[in-house]
Amino acid sequence: MQNPYDTLGVSQQSNDADIKKAYRKMAMQYHPDKGGDDKKFAEINNAYDSIKDADSRMQFEQSQHNPSNFQQSQNNGFAHNFGDFNDIFNNMFGGMHQPHARDPRRHQPKELHVTFHATLEDVYHHREINLNISIPNSTMSKAIKINIPRGVTNGAVVRYNGMSPNGTDLLVNYSFKRHPKFVADIDNNILVTEHIDLKTAMTGGHRIIDTLEGKQIKLNINSGTQSGTKLRIPECGLPRSNLPNGDMYIEIKVNIPKLESKDLYKTIAEVL
Repeated sequence: MQNPYDTLGVSQQSNDADIKKAYRKMAMQYHPDKGGDDKKFAEINNAYDSIKDADSRMQFEQSQHNPSNFQQSQNNGFAHNFGDFNDIFNNMFGGMHQPHARDPRRHQPKELHVTFHATLEDVYHHREINLNISIPNSTMSKAIKINIPRGVTNGAVVRYNGMSPNGTDLLVNYSFKRHPKFVADIDNNILVTEHIDLKTAMTGGHRIIDTLEGKQIKLNINSGTQSGTKLRIPECGLPRSNLPNGDMYIEIKVNIPKLESKDLYKTIAEVL
């Protein structure tokens, strides 16, 4: 399989707009209605499909490390993808090439979409999961096992080729479940709030912080720490694709005691 970046003549640092520009140029050059080569035209289509946006590029990068469970759509072959591209091409360039009206491929479902609600612990350990997949309005169903890809983000859609009950592709939308303690951001960092009393904020101290890995870390709190201060623990967040894990950020909230007028005459030690 050719590298899609090489096929389109772009670098791995290219953004969506650069990739689309290169794709449009090559598609115009090699389209069959322009006298181009059918095979080259399909390669361009498959390459663009693989890296057209951030999610596609993430899936492609992960497929290089785990091709058996995390394949890309360009492996489906010329006959499958050529018909799909006509719809895209017609929208972009005004319909120069119309597929045959009776083409049976246009009436066949090409993929099945499902949503899986994953815990943050599932994502951290990129666990194997069991799914029971059913085809809507059909008696067809299938029990499957798939792996959560390393670095998957909340809302990402991952393609598993040929895994649906009727043999078409299965697209799994990963939705992160609400966690009682942690929150994940778009960069797979973990955010947590830690409440401390006024004495600890003024004089300093430490807290024991639990991680998603199940470990405990001693967090030092300096004297004079203000409410809203964020402390960072490197690489204690969720896994990321081809990068170190995200970080954990602990936001400190200081609990202010409620005093009455008579308390104003007490010493600081008595108040705290």
